[in-house]
Amino acid sequence: MTRFPNAMTIRDVAREAGVGIGTVSRVLNGGVHVRLETRERVRRAIRHLGFRPNAQARRIHRRHSEIVCFLLSNRKFPNSFHARILQGVEDCARELKQHVLFAGVQYDAATAPWQIEVPSILDERGLFDGLILSGTNHPNFLTRIQKMQIPFVVFGNNLVDFEGEKYFDQVGFDGFKGELEAIENVLCLGHRKLIFVGDVSYPWVRVRHKAFLRACRQHGIEPRSITTTRDFSFVDYGEWAGRRVLTQAPRPTAVVAVNDEVAYGVWRSFRRRGVRVPADISLIGFDDREEALLMDPPLTTVRVRKEEIGHTCLRTLLERLRNPEMAFVEKTLSTELVVRGTVRKL
Repeated sequence: MTRFPNAMTIRDVAREAGVGIGTVSRVLNGGVHVRLETRERVRRAIRHLGFRPNAQARRIHRRHSEIVCFLLSNRKFPNSFHARILQGVEDCARELKQHVLFAGVQYDAATAPWQIEVPSILDERGLFDGLILSGTNHPNFLTRIQKMQIPFVVFGNNLVDFEGEKYFDQVGFDGFKGELEAIENVLCLGHRKLIFVGDVSYPWVRVRHKAFLRACRQHGIEPRSITTTRDFSFVDYGEWAGRRVLTQAPRPTAVVAVNDEVAYGVWRSFRRRGVRVPADISLIGFDDREEALLMDPPLTTVRVRKEEIGHTCLRTLLERLRNPEMAFVEKTLSTELVVRGTVRKL
């Protein structure tokens, strides 16, 4: 009777290759201390027999699971920004023969760390090796994870109100420098009547607003801003702010929106009132999200390499797992100005 390939065992491979079971096991786990000729003989036997190793047994042998968990905090579902970070993690995991679990968590910044209800998957010790924390995170949750002794890396741009010495690895992008570059481009095109739009209750908005204020100060321009906190989505905030931009006197020649969603809301508000972009008012965003290409003309914006953030998060976590005692790192990726059609030269 013909045996199915997945019925083959490590003993069958050892017999076929003329080696011991321990040698086959070492080849399956990287081939350390096994001669090249022997490794090739074992691999030929594996291919010939169609042997598929037991993944769980290999994980027990290696004492790690080859699984990481991508945890999205304080988001009901992944928006396109975090979804593309997750895609970057997935792509890198495939290359490195890792696996990715996804989980979500909702919590309040004022809740005591030990009272935060974490996803049940975090209580399954040994199910995964470490965490990538995305979404919006607060110090109380980081304390909760630290007390659970789970290695983790944080997407740092959305980390709120953390102070003190860092006890975790962090990956992010340079929002300050990216915003400065964008505003310098607008200024080089002759604009001097600028207005910033963004809700500064978010820490990443405050970073970009500071860049805006510095650029204005360096060029001797009086800064104008709409930064009121509103319980709106970013698109709705842009629509609300767009109406207020048009009441400004003198009217701005360019709007610096904190991100592409806000820019899309501003653009839609202008469009409904017969104000043309960029003929009447120029507009620039940040992030290079899908909304940037939905506008007519497409939006000039700052590209954040979201998939690269995902790659870097995973590689940083794996470095931590290999070297638990290494110093904590903070990795900051660059951004890129993407010039399209919504900023005109005066």
